[in-house]
Amino acid sequence: MSKKMFALLAFTITLLCLVSPAHSFSGEIDGTAVATTVHDGDTFNIDRDFHSSHTIRLADINASELGQPLSYEARDYLIQLVRGRSVYLDIDDVYIYDYSGTGDRLICVVYADYNSTHYMNVNEALVVSGLAEIKEYDNEFNVNSWTLYVPKTDIAPEFSTFLILPLFLAATILAVVLKRRAMQRT
Repeated sequence: MSKKMFALLAFTITLLCLVSPAHSFSGEIDGTAVATTVHDGDTFNIDRDFHSSHTIRLADINASELGQPLSYEARDYLIQLVRGRSVYLDIDDVYIYDYSGTGDRLICVVYADYNSTHYMNVNEALVVSGLAEIKEYDNEFNVNSWTLYVPKTDIAPEFSTFLILPLFLAATILAVVLKRRAMQRT
């Protein structure tokens, strides 16, 4: 490999490392929807335009079933957090759906706008409020990494668009260099 090609490769790798920030948080946003109806303290509906399923089951938490202690408080708090608002869904990449006999519900960690710079982790908000308990299931989520407020810069779209431009530029530069080399040899 020539020195120029090696330098180009090193430059590209360095550029990619600088562009993709290292975050301690590994959340992703798979989609955005509007919360419509809240069933109880850990289940609500979203508008149907987002996904084939329109029911969301909050991942790794459990709120009391309606009629049990604190069940109505949990439901009312979830109503305050999400109903009529845009919610940002991190859908479980392992199972996607909860097949609990109540239908296909998307398993999600849900975020709602807290302010201009932070999201609120709705799952964690219910736990912190004492209206739900952590119940770890076999899925992609790690409740030990949850924080109540997450900087909006720490949650990336599932397909990280911030890498597209550097990759395109690197591929273009590499193609131009290789074409010039081929032309010089002929």
